[in-house]
Amino acid sequence: MSFVALAPARSAAQSGTLSAWGAAGTVTQGTGSQQFASALLPGSGGMADSALPSVTVPSTLSAEGLASITTGQLDQALVSATTTAEAAKVSVLDGLISADAVLAVATSYANGVAAASEADGSALVGLVVNDLSYGDVPPAPNTRVNLPGVGYVVLNEQIPTGDGVHTTGLMVNMIHVYLIDSVLGTLTGEIVVGAAQSAASL
Repeated sequence: MSFVALAPARSAAQSGTLSAWGAAGTVTQGTGSQQFASALLPGSGGMADSALPSVTVPSTLSAEGLASITTGQLDQALVSATTTAEAAKVSVLDGLISADAVLAVATSYANGVAAASEADGSALVGLVVNDLSYGDVPPAPNTRVNLPGVGYVVLNEQIPTGDGVHTTGLMVNMIHVYLIDSVLGTLTGEIVVGAAQSAASL
């Protein structure tokens, strides 16, 4: 009598997870953190969204048409998640930074063989930083620009995670201002416009 060893079922051997979160704008200061038009995808997938017609944080952030959308699917063959976060007529720190439109996109997928994330579709339209125009082409990922007396900003900030085989993730912040104390050199606050996060594992 011969015996045939059966490979464990895929669903038993591998369990997938996903996450997705987005916010059109966030302001973090000593008094706490505010999120505007933020959406968090349920762990089971599906869709979640949020929108605001406008927001104003005096001398810090103003924008219109704020929206975030997260979507995801979770099954035995594919796990995927996508987040978009957008805002228009953006003004940061009384116009030190401005943009006609900001769109952050983060997409992650895993199929049990490979896992990858991308920021395709992200955009900065009409971006101006400290009187320097960047036009309508997004700066290279993780472009840092010093803001004298304020701190610095990272444009098209992209922070990847995962092993690229079974796990992957990406955090995209299209405009990320780090407020620095000019005397102590310590971080005192952050302003983010267009934040999108996605992650998938299988």
